[in-house]
Amino acid sequence: MVNLVIYILTNLFRVYLIYKYIKIFAEESMPKHNWEKSARGLAFLIYFLVNTGCYLAFHSAWVNLVVNLSGIFVLAFLYHKSFKKSLFIGCSVYLIDIICDTVATLPFVEYKYGREINEFYAVITVFLFFVCELLTEKIVIYRKDGNAEQNLPLAMMLVPISSIATFGLLMYAKSSSQTVLLIVSIGFLLINFLLLYLYNMLLKSFAQHYENETLKREIQVYMNQIEIILQNEENINLLKYDMKHHLNELKLLAVKRETSDILEYIEDMEVFMQPLGEIVSSGNVEIDSLLNYMLQKAQKSLCFVNAKIQIPEEISHSFDINIILGNLLENAIEAAEKTEEKMLDVEIGLKQGVLKIKIENSFSGTWIPKKVIEKGEFFSTKGDQERHGFGLKSVRKIVEKYHGVMEINPDGKCFYVKIILYLPKKD
Repeated sequence: MVNLVIYILTNLFRVYLIYKYIKIFAEESMPKHNWEKSARGLAFLIYFLVNTGCYLAFHSAWVNLVVNLSGIFVLAFLYHKSFKKSLFIGCSVYLIDIICDTVATLPFVEYKYGREINEFYAVITVFLFFVCELLTEKIVIYRKDGNAEQNLPLAMMLVPISSIATFGLLMYAKSSSQTVLLIVSIGFLLINFLLLYLYNMLLKSFAQHYENETLKREIQVYMNQIEIILQNEENINLLKYDMKHHLNELKLLAVKRETSDILEYIEDMEVFMQPLGEIVSSGNVEIDSLLNYMLQKAQKSLCFVNAKIQIPEEISHSFDINIILGNLLENAIEAAEKTEEKMLDVEIGLKQGVLKIKIENSFSGTWIPKKVIEKGEFFSTKGDQERHGFGLKSVRKIVEKYHGVMEINPDGKCFYVKIILYLPKKD
């Protein structure tokens, strides 16, 4: 009975770790509908029940091999829709599981085919599997994002490793009874499971918070643009109402042949029609809205703000461009606010499908590690490193998406960020 309880608990934790392994390589394939998410959850439950049932019924290594390989392959296929990738993930995950089982068992037990092994060794196996999952997640995320510090802390591995050491000592202590081992193993399994689960919930919370902040900024951007449009319409209506007087004035000046006064009068009319707060007017509503909002924000808190924008009215991928501009400008404005110069200079231009973005801001001169500059990684001087890390991660992903180039150069009291994106034409 004790072995049955231990096996069910360890196998349940093992299935959850397999789920984590598959998710590491499946970030791009999130479910679009609720039924897809439910179907994946049901598939993991069926895999757990079939795997447990076959083990208890047959106690055969070959049956376990077939059931596990086929089961993990099907689960991976639900995420990736690729036969080769799913087969690779299935074989890799099960190979790691076998290696962990071998390391936990063979050095201490003389194994013979058909011989039952104490299920308490499965506890050590699943802890080793947990350590391997953490290492894999650390390596894969680092290679994807180039910034491991904002993802999985290596300190988390101390929990399963210390669990292995403590549980191993108890197993080989002659004074430890089966009841004690059962209680300790259940406690360790629960602690490790809750640690992993709570950490995942924390990451989701940071991601949700970042999405909420982005949504608030988008709402403020469009509200600002609506105010500009309304102001523009009001100015046009006022100009129409007084148009008769303006035409009479222009006629009098024309009769007198006072050309300079006519030009000055027309310029005054243009200034009157110019909406308050409209700094950028390229014709692209999405990008103009964001730039007007961010540059207005900069003008309120900075001493010098310069913007040179040359983009056509029709430009593809405005959403991705706005993510880059929103995050970079927000960081640049906050950094410039902490300096005496309070300077921001923005240059954006599109020519022959190549978008060039250059953002320069005054810089407090905070020391930056050399490896950060060489790798071209972003960094944040803000207190909330985790939350801002999501925004900077989004910038890196979009630059990679368009096979772009990103250059960061802190030069004395100035900080430059240059980005080149190769934008494909609209279909």
